[in-house]
Amino acid sequence: MRQKRNKHPSHKLTSMSLHTQSTKQAKLICVGYGNMARAILEGMIKSKAFQKYEILIVGRDLSKAKNLCDTLAHPHIKPLFADSHTPLDIQDAEVLLCVKPHALRAFTYIGEAHIVYSVMAGVRIATLAETLKAQNMVRIMPNIGALYGKSANCVYVQSNADVDSKIIESAVYKLVNSFGNCVMVSNESLIDASIATSGSTPAFLALVAQSLIDSGIYHGLNYEQSKELVAQTFEAFATLLQHKNPDDIKIAVTSPSGTTARGLATLEKCGVRGAFIEAGITAVNRAKELGDT
Repeated sequence: MRQKRNKHPSHKLTSMSLHTQSTKQAKLICVGYGNMARAILEGMIKSKAFQKYEILIVGRDLSKAKNLCDTLAHPHIKPLFADSHTPLDIQDAEVLLCVKPHALRAFTYIGEAHIVYSVMAGVRIATLAETLKAQNMVRIMPNIGALYGKSANCVYVQSNADVDSKIIESAVYKLVNSFGNCVMVSNESLIDASIATSGSTPAFLALVAQSLIDSGIYHGLNYEQSKELVAQTFEAFATLLQHKNPDDIKIAVTSPSGTTARGLATLEKCGVRGAFIEAGITAVNRAKELGDT
């Protein structure tokens, strides 16, 4: 899970006391103010994980940073302007990178962060290290479910060899769990793989949901009725999936020569399963392309 990095001088270890040895309020610097930044911060606020942080929302458009602060409406959250000419001081802070991959180098960083969290698709830790310094680097592949504390988060941690890995992992778990689950992986490449399982999936499932709603409307239900039934079915399916494999669910619902069997035959004829697999492969390959640019 963790790869060894070059050792820092021993005095650098004092920064990790942000969570364990000091009563000083920790600083979380969120670079970016888009949908994912909002979703993660909303999740943190609702879980009350924000209470230990002074949170700064940073960007090149101060008005957008202020708008997000106003939306989140909490006194511990403040906007801050920064760009390539106005350095951002990250010394001993926790940094959450929520910008598009091409915007990574639109900022200049000074100091060494305690932990850097990146949700940028395809941007590897080696690339992050060329732009900013941190004792610990964390890549997260979240999704928009963070808005309600339901994000599926694949996480990879690369820690400084001089620090207790359990302390770092505990800090990472605590922050990530505030807006969803935390599935740790031991290989950084698996972060890209999770785009197919969770990162891009809400958009894929939205297409499925809309199709099912439209089918209900076609047969006479109104929009609200159809949407409510589909939403409840998705919620029930999520619970079923925690206890059963997909094949078991399909078998339980499908009677010989019944309605579900006919529907499944149509889906197979249309190549729906293959289309979803191909969509996942394409999304992951795109993340790799972004990482290579």
